[in-house]
Amino acid sequence: MHRTILVFGLIGITPLAVAGEDVSDTLEGAKKIGNSFKETLLSAIDVDFYKFTISTDRKNPDHDTSGNITVTLSQKAPPSLNPNSGWQIELYSEKNLAKTLYTAALPETSLEVKFEQGLSPGNYYFRVSSLDSVVFPAAEYTLARKWEENAYYERQPNDNPDDATAITPNETYYGNISSESDIDIYRFGLQAPDLVTISLSQKTPGIDSTLGWQVGLFSQPPQTVDVLSTALSGTLQANLDVGMHYLFVKPLPQPEEVSQDGDEVEAETAQKEEKTAPVGRTYQLVVNAPTAPPAQEDCPFTFTYAQNPLTNRWASFSTPCDVPVGWFSQQTAPETYEVCPSPHATYTLPKMDELGTITQQGRVKIPLLDFKDELGNVMVLRVELQEMPNTNPIQFTPDILKVIRTIEAE
Repeated sequence: MHRTILVFGLIGITPLAVAGEDVSDTLEGAKKIGNSFKETLLSAIDVDFYKFTISTDRKNPDHDTSGNITVTLSQKAPPSLNPNSGWQIELYSEKNLAKTLYTAALPETSLEVKFEQGLSPGNYYFRVSSLDSVVFPAAEYTLARKWEENAYYERQPNDNPDDATAITPNETYYGNISSESDIDIYRFGLQAPDLVTISLSQKTPGIDSTLGWQVGLFSQPPQTVDVLSTALSGTLQANLDVGMHYLFVKPLPQPEEVSQDGDEVEAETAQKEEKTAPVGRTYQLVVNAPTAPPAQEDCPFTFTYAQNPLTNRWASFSTPCDVPVGWFSQQTAPETYEVCPSPHATYTLPKMDELGTITQQGRVKIPLLDFKDELGNVMVLRVELQEMPNTNPIQFTPDILKVIRTIEAE
């Protein structure tokens, strides 16, 4: 079930809409905002920067706080009659301030513009400026945002394999192309060779046949399928081996036009390529893998090893159901990676008094530790280790050993 969470930069007594002093025109002084803010541009060259943060869950690092943001830029009625005057809003990630994640325009002849974008945890910025370098809107604008925490949206920025959005086979994910040059990259894992079907679809087809998406696998040779915005869906099938695989969604490329002497008509092609991106149109993406294990409400006790797609670290889990969404998992321990006994293992530093005397030794807590004895019996243990004083390298001695669950060998 999806649950909607509004992310507040200002909480508690902060009202829904706040009007204040002129907003900083530099990124360093960007104003932290709540879910709605009102402001006015002071000139045609005035720029307003705003900052908001999508936080991680410190208490549960495996909790995916990614989701989808809906942004609305609006003004009060009545609208102006000057089509040259208006506002432009841009969304940036702190990871790449040289490239916008999304750009939208609101001329004064309209009342509002709205867009959506999937985002991962991190810091983000809005930049509001004038559409024209001479005339500017004197009216007050309202910038509002709504956040929905949902692990099934693309997570920008994801325009290169290192930042690919991790997805799980047989689950539906949502995304959109945010600019003419945008590319969305996803990755998924297979535990067995499979005939995979990749489907991209939309709920309502458009009317412009020059717009569309290209879906493809990073393979040799590359495998792609074109999906026009006038179609409901398109599919691509491929036989894939065990391991991690990457796919992309980008604007539909136009066929190259050739003149009578064989030269490419670069100018005409460039003009057509500007019209190929279905900017802002939401698509649905599914990677169907028949042999992938289905989601289960009651999973059997089976050692499962999974890789965190953000840190690339491996952890062991008691059942496949415990593996977080988007993690690549397998039943055998990885040979070339170190596996953490528990994704929640913690170490507490020693405590000292004002004179520097250690009053409490360091402590390791391992909430879940898998153990199998020589008879094949499996136990899940909770372990706490006490740091031994004056040891180099640091050594620990068991302090608490509690059996959480026992599965007897058949």
